[in-house]
Amino acid sequence: MVNIGNNKSIGVIDIGSNSVHLVIGEYRNNEYFRIVDDVKVNVRLSQGMAETGSLSQERMDYGEETLRMYKNMLDTYQVDKVMAVATAAVRKADNGQAFVDRIRETTGIDIDIIPGTTEAAMDYLGVVNTIDIADGVMMDIGGGSVEFVLIKNRRMAGAISLPFGSIDLTERFGLRDRVKAGNIAALEEFLEDSLSEVKFFKEARGLPVVGVGGTIRNVGRIHRRLVDYPLEIAHNYRMDYAAVAKVCDMAAAMDLEERRGLKGLSKGRSDIFVGASQALKKVMEILGSGELIISDAGLRDGLIFKYFGDDESNLVGNVFDNSLVNTMLNYDVNIPHAYHVYGLAQKLFSQLAPLHKIEDDVYHIVKASAMLHDVGIKIQYSNHHEHSFYLILNAGLQGISQKALLMSAFVALNHRTNKKVKVDAEYGTLLTDKDRARIETLSLFLQIAEYLDRSMDGIVKDVSCTILEDSVEILVLSSTHSVFADMIIAECGKKFKRVFGKNLKIKNKVIGGA
Repeated sequence: MVNIGNNKSIGVIDIGSNSVHLVIGEYRNNEYFRIVDDVKVNVRLSQGMAETGSLSQERMDYGEETLRMYKNMLDTYQVDKVMAVATAAVRKADNGQAFVDRIRETTGIDIDIIPGTTEAAMDYLGVVNTIDIADGVMMDIGGGSVEFVLIKNRRMAGAISLPFGSIDLTERFGLRDRVKAGNIAALEEFLEDSLSEVKFFKEARGLPVVGVGGTIRNVGRIHRRLVDYPLEIAHNYRMDYAAVAKVCDMAAAMDLEERRGLKGLSKGRSDIFVGASQALKKVMEILGSGELIISDAGLRDGLIFKYFGDDESNLVGNVFDNSLVNTMLNYDVNIPHAYHVYGLAQKLFSQLAPLHKIEDDVYHIVKASAMLHDVGIKIQYSNHHEHSFYLILNAGLQGISQKALLMSAFVALNHRTNKKVKVDAEYGTLLTDKDRARIETLSLFLQIAEYLDRSMDGIVKDVSCTILEDSVEILVLSSTHSVFADMIIAECGKKFKRVFGKNLKIKNKVIGGA
C-alpha cells in the first residue's frame, strides 16, 4: 500500500441494481487496513425498469433515504475520503443521471456512474488481491448486469460486461415464483445466445470460475447448509460443478414460499435467485469448468485496493503474506517474536522430516499458526491459545484454503498443552485422522519453538536435530545460557514421546554475540 497522507479512513458506496452497499475502513498508522462497518440495503433500484426503461419514483425515494442514512454514518465516523459508484441500474436508466444529480443536491454525495468494463476491472482487483489464483474466469452477476474477466497468470487478459442480471432475468422470464419448464428452456436459450458474445470463453475451457456477488455467495451458503459444513466463511469456499448444479436446480424446482424457507438463501434474494443461479450453472457448463471458487471480495474491495495503489500494475505480491502481516498488525502481535518462533518451528519441521514423514505442503499451516499463535492475547492472556483459535478462524486471513486455516487454528490451540489433539464433533467432517495427526505434530514443533524463545529476546540463534535410535537430541545454539532446556523437557517431553516414540533431549551451546 502507498502512503495516503491525511486520508486515514475511507467510505465506499456501491449503488447496484439490487442493493446499495456501504463499507467503511480505516488505514491505521500508514501500516494496515481494517473494515470497521459494513451495511447493505436491498433498494431494488432496477425494479420495473424492464417495462419503463427508467428508475421508478418509489425506488429513487428509497435510494435517497438509504443514502441519507449512509451520509450520517460517514459523518459519524468522520471519514476522510468517500468514493461512491453506481452500476447497471443507474447506468441503463433513462433518468440515471437525474438520480445522481438529485443525490448530490440532497446529500452532498458525488456518485460516479461507472461503465461495465470498469466494474469488471474493480471486481478483478478485489479477487486477485485476496485469492491465490493464477488462472480462472471471474463472474460477477448482479441485479442488472454480469461481468466476466479472463485471468491469466494473475493478469486481466479479457473483460466484458453484459446488460442482464438477476432482476432482469426474473422479470423477463417469469422466475419470481413457481417456474415452468418452458420458462427455464427460454432462459437457457437466452443465456446460450448472450454468452456467445464472450469470445474469450474459447480460451478459458476447463478453468475454474471465480464467483463474485450476492447470488453466488448464496449458492455457497446453501451448499454449506446442505453438507453441514462447519465453517461459516464465504471467501475461498470451493464447490465442484455437481454441487453447484444441485443447488441451482433444487432452487429452480421450488416455489417462492419454499425458497424463502431454503436454508442459506437470504430472504431478500429468494425471488430473484433462480435466473442468476442458472446463469452461473450455464457458464460452468459452457466452460467445462469443474470448480467454483467463491469470492467475498469484489467491486468495493477493488476500489479500495486501487485507492491504496494495489492496481493491476502493482498487484499484491503475495496474498497470504500480505494478509498475514495485516492481521498481525491489526491484533498487535509481537512481530519479532512471531517471526523467530516461525523460523524455529520451520527448522524443527525440516530437520525431523524422517520422523514425521509429512510430504504434503503444509507451509501455510506452519506459518499461519506460528505467526498468529499469540494473537489471542489481544482478548486476554489467560487461555489466550483458545482465543487464538477463534481469531485465526475469523480474522479474514486470505490466500489460504479453508481447511488449512482450520488446521492452523487447531495447531495454535494445541501449542500450550501436552494432551492429545481433540477435534470437536462439528469439525469432524472436515478433518481426517491423518489431519489430526498432523495437527498434533505441528503443534509440538510450535510448542518447542515457543519455549525456545520464551524470553522473547531471540537469544536462540539456531537448532540442530540429531535422530538417534531411542531419542532425538536438539542442540540449541544461543547467545547466552538459558533455563529453557528444563522447561522444554517438562512441558513437551511426554508429547514428543507420544508423537514420535522417542525421548527428547536438549543440549545447549553458547556461541556468544547478539
